Amino acid sequence: MSSLPADATAALLVLLQALTSADNNTRSNAETSLNNEWIGQRLDMLLLGLAEQTLANPDQTMRSFSAVLFRRIASKQPQDSDTLASRLIDKLSPEVRTTIKGIFLQALANEQVNDVRHKICDTISELTIGATEQWPELLSVLFEATKATAPGLREAAFRIFAASPQIISKEHLPGVNAVFGVALQDADVHVRISAIVAYAALFETLPKSSWKTIQDLLPALLNVLPPLNTVETSEELTSALSPLIDLATLAPKLFRPMFKTIVDFCISVIKNKEMDSMTRQTGLELLTTFADESPGMCKKEPTYATSMVHQLLALMTEVGEDDDEQATSWREDEDLDSDDADSTHVAARQSLDRIAVKLGGSILLPPLFQWLPGMIASANWQERHAALMAISAFAEGCRDVMITELSNVLTMVLPRLQDPHPRVQWAACNAVGQMSTDFSPELQQNFGARVLPALIQVLESSEPRVQAHGAAALVNFCEEANKDTLEPYLDDLLNHLMVLLQSPKKYVQEQVLTTIAIVADAAESKFIKYYDAMMPILFQVLQSDAGKEYRVLRAKCIECSSLIALAVGKEKFAPLSQQLIHTYAAIQESITEPDDPAASYLIQAWARICRVMGPDFLPYLSGVMRPLLEVGKTKPEMQIIEDAQDVDAFDQDDWDVVPVQGKHVGIRTSLLEEKNTAIELLSVYAAELGAGFEPYVGEVLHEIVLPSISFFFHDGVRSAAAQCIPHLLTAVKESGPANTSKLAEYWREIVTKLLDALAIEPFVEMLTCFYTSLYQSIETIGENCLTQDDMDKFIQSIVANVGDYMTRVAARAGQEDEYEDEDAKDAEEAVDDEMVSEINKAIHAVFHAQRISFLSTFEKLFETLSQMSARPEVDCRGFSLCAYDDMIEFCGPDAWRYRDLYMQPLTVAVSDPSASMRQAATYGFGVMAQFGGAEFSETVASILPALFQVTVISDARSDENIYATENASSAIAKILRFNHTSVSNMDEALEAWVHTLPIVNDEEAATYAYSFLVDLIELQHPCVQKNAAFIVDSVKKALDANAIQGATAERVKRAVNL
Repeated sequence: MSSLPADATAALLVLLQALTSADNNTRSNAETSLNNEWIGQRLDMLLLGLAEQTLANPDQTMRSFSAVLFRRIASKQPQDSDTLASRLIDKLSPEVRTTIKGIFLQALANEQVNDVRHKICDTISELTIGATEQWPELLSVLFEATKATAPGLREAAFRIFAASPQIISKEHLPGVNAVFGVALQDADVHVRISAIVAYAALFETLPKSSWKTIQDLLPALLNVLPPLNTVETSEELTSALSPLIDLATLAPKLFRPMFKTIVDFCISVIKNKEMDSMTRQTGLELLTTFADESPGMCKKEPTYATSMVHQLLALMTEVGEDDDEQATSWREDEDLDSDDADSTHVAARQSLDRIAVKLGGSILLPPLFQWLPGMIASANWQERHAALMAISAFAEGCRDVMITELSNVLTMVLPRLQDPHPRVQWAACNAVGQMSTDFSPELQQNFGARVLPALIQVLESSEPRVQAHGAAALVNFCEEANKDTLEPYLDDLLNHLMVLLQSPKKYVQEQVLTTIAIVADAAESKFIKYYDAMMPILFQVLQSDAGKEYRVLRAKCIECSSLIALAVGKEKFAPLSQQLIHTYAAIQESITEPDDPAASYLIQAWARICRVMGPDFLPYLSGVMRPLLEVGKTKPEMQIIEDAQDVDAFDQDDWDVVPVQGKHVGIRTSLLEEKNTAIELLSVYAAELGAGFEPYVGEVLHEIVLPSISFFFHDGVRSAAAQCIPHLLTAVKESGPANTSKLAEYWREIVTKLLDALAIEPFVEMLTCFYTSLYQSIETIGENCLTQDDMDKFIQSIVANVGDYMTRVAARAGQEDEYEDEDAKDAEEAVDDEMVSEINKAIHAVFHAQRISFLSTFEKLFETLSQMSARPEVDCRGFSLCAYDDMIEFCGPDAWRYRDLYMQPLTVAVSDPSASMRQAATYGFGVMAQFGGAEFSETVASILPALFQVTVISDARSDENIYATENASSAIAKILRFNHTSVSNMDEALEAWVHTLPIVNDEEAATYAYSFLVDLIELQHPCVQKNAAFIVDSVKKALDANAIQGATAERVKRAVNL
């Protein structure tokens, strides 16, 4: 019996009929009525009525439509709410929501049509999201449904579990285990698959401590797969394999006991060419995910690498199967990015790239080179193509091993540039280009004479796609080449490129322009001789009134001309600078459509011209800034996706779809990338123009940079904003005393924003950026730039951030994670290490600016520093030592009273096995000697034997140890100079110190040490006269390495008569 009055039900039925009408006007009027009258005025009646129609309408189409419409309306964000998570259904009273839930549970039980039942499941899942009141009967109903006679109802229960795993709490797990165990052996394949999907969703929701409760189900889950390994059930197999990818991402080691079985099974799926391509690719993705997430497990299974390599190479031969032997379709296709993007051979190439990065050359190269020589010599063009594309894919990951065989690999690849088949030529270009990137700079330096002529010859190919790809490979080569490598070939190379500029194919012309630009960038001043011939051609394109189809070509001309200007330098560019600037300005004014590529290319080009012209660019800055500021102020373009079924269709190249509080939100990432670039270029202008950029600093700071610190939609934007801040401050500072008050005002806003961000930022990478921006800004502003409140907040943030860091360190140092691979820990550790390094630099900057005034605030960090000193990890102990060093360096004698805190850790660290610890400790004793005064004198003198020992350990001058050695030498020099009265055997110590030289890497250590050496020379100390030849040799080495420069270098040269 309906809960609604009869007239309301009748009106609703009329509305539903109109909403499904084929007549546009009828449907439009109904939508207006739905929004204004029903949603706006009778929401409770609408949702209750839709629930009832889902339950009782005799027409299955209308039942399905009612369920879908209910879910869309219920999940909508109310117009009067700014909270994304709020929903219209939350506006109903608890009593009405309870009634609706009961109706849908009844509908679930009664519905006989699977498609409608699925819609009901989706709606029930929606009702579980963010529910404020309990729904205790739901679980019991679903558990009962798993035992139903009808397989559709059993499947429905697991569909809801999959969509709403959060309804299962820890206390339900024992019962859930039994329910899932039965379902995974259900007679109906769809029930089994739904149980797999639900299991993966539940696993992801549970805390790691609860995984053991349900992981015993995994063998039963995997037993679902073999019966589905048929062509007829390939779609079902895809559905069963897909959730395993999520499980492998989350807990790869969960599969360790049966890993070989999984590998064998997936390989059998992958190699079956009769199987649906999506199924094969899903099996491939599962095996590749294991390499991504647990390379150690893959390395330990001997069949993994050999089986994967064999199948990947086989898959990569499945290219051009829909084309004729001459590749006619491919040759005529001018969409160069198509490349059968969803095809199996592309998926295989991407997989090989990923597993190579994770497993490395020692594991992959033996099975690869078991097959590659035969394939590359095959009469079958697909096999030659596959071999070359494989080399492109695995080169980066196998670099360390493969680089020793680079000559032999090039011997295999370079002849294929002249292969009879155009697609093989193209693949050879691809391989050479990729190798030019992955094996730089060794390939350019050692094999340029083989590679460059071969690539230039490719430009003579009769096939335009090969010409274009050969030109693209030259970009890769030249990006990592120096001008001396290129110079012998520039005439031949540029003559060929100039010919190709006349190609009838626009894509060839576009690529050639990019190539010329990169050649110019690499050739630098060597390009000057070609400048006069090249620029008129570019001007011709830039100034022509070409159609829309030539917009990309014009954009490439913009890029090319600006890079050429940058390459040849200000003097050569000057005569044409006005013409090019006016041409750019005319193009900028002519842009009327938002998708014109010239706009984004101009933004980059203006910055290059600014780099060339320096302050002379200032008269043109106002015209450049307008579009740049517009892009920098871009707001995020977002769209709430009401129907989850629309997510896949919405997730495009320009958009990302992210789940937010139970909803899906589309974010247009292409606009955010442009905003990121704009902020980076604002940094360039501020850095290049200095004081000349000051008039724009206020607008940039207040409307772009500071708001972007909290721009949570795009980390790149936030990072670029943080990096921009020091440049903005420098521009104002350089503008002179007249802007002192403005600089103070800006700094106050900046330091407040950064310190607030440090207090709440959850992401380690962003914390690192903010600490970097803070210390660079403090260095710019200078002495006494922080208030007491600033210093308090700074230390509070460090205590919190370092505390979180120590928690993560302790977790990584615990017992081996039975679910997660060590590589994941290594990646997290690297991110953490960078953060604490930047915090150290920030502490250094604050001490440098505040000196003794920071000391009482710094005391609040002592407990944290003591905890870090007590940990076994080098990075933790090193963090404390560096902080102690800064306190001693900038507070001198005032640091003596804290000696019980730091003296023992520093003393022990001088003899630490870790070179970085020795370096920090020796530096610390050096600053004690230099700045500590009389209180430290006896202490630093007593450490001399340990410091000398640092300089004479085996391989003291290896790459690993050299900085510790040189800092020890510098510290000894400081002790001998400032504390000589406490050194009992001064002459012996000086004699020994001379032999700790040379210092050729650490400029700070070298500057002090060689200044001290000059003092000894001027004093004609016997240790100098006795070791004159050794000292001259040491000085030469330091000068050759540029370790000493400027006034210090000149003083040293005079002292030793160089």
